[in-house]
Amino acid sequence: MWDRRAKKELKHQSFDQAINSMVLKDDVKVVTITYGSNVALYDVTTFDLLRTHSLPCVVNSASLHLDQRYFVCGGEDMYVYKVSTETGRVLESYKKHFGPVHCIRYSPDGELYASGSEDGTIRLWQDCVGKTYGLWQRPDLNSVHNNCSPSNHDFVMS
Repeated sequence: MWDRRAKKELKHQSFDQAINSMVLKDDVKVVTITYGSNVALYDVTTFDLLRTHSLPCVVNSASLHLDQRYFVCGGEDMYVYKVSTETGRVLESYKKHFGPVHCIRYSPDGELYASGSEDGTIRLWQDCVGKTYGLWQRPDLNSVHNNCSPSNHDFVMS
């Protein structure tokens, strides 16, 4: 970590594998780093390690949600994962890409995230499946529930 004004190094951090991505989430003062099959979260002011979690594949990219309770990531196995920041438990996983996932990012409001793959596609995902948002609408608008259950996949684009 460098202080640009003083032009000096403040802290040095080494990793045992090459870093695949670094994302600064300035509004929550956390930097998310992916290296090998790991996702690490660091406090941006002190560069102290907050959490690190391993996943079942090489992780190319990760993005922390605004509330910091979970992050999404993707990598070489073509899956998109939603992971608990606290426990490291995989909350959701989806395999819709036909090539490695190279980039994944949350929208500024945290309602959506986008994943980009080597297969040439960009996919949009609802963070809270079941919520009417933009073009996503439930076929039966009278049965809208306000939950984030991953089993609520009955949406149509209109």
